[in-house]
This record gives sequence, structure tokens and C-alpha cells, in this order.
Amino acid sequence: MAWIFALTAVAVAGLAVLAWPAARALAAARDLRAEVRRAKERLGVPE
Repeated sequence: MAWIFALTAVAVAGLAVLAWPAARALAAARDLRAEVRRAKERLGVPE
């Protein structure tokens, strides 16, 4: 029974480790979207 709890703890820790890069990637995508929008505005490209 203890090994089930241990495996669950390892799985949760693994998800936590993966959540950090995922959050960073989402933030980078948001920043890139804003940068592309600003560049389009500067170039006069329609939406």
C-alpha cells in the first residue's frame, strides 16, 4: 500500500516539474503575440 502512495507522490512531483516550463512557455507565447501585434501596427499590416 505504501508503494501506491510513493508512486502517487512521484507522479505529482513530476507534474509540478513540468508545470514550470509550461507556464514559462505560455508567458513567452503571450509576449511574442504582443510583439507581433506591435510590429504589424508599425508596418501598417492589416489584421
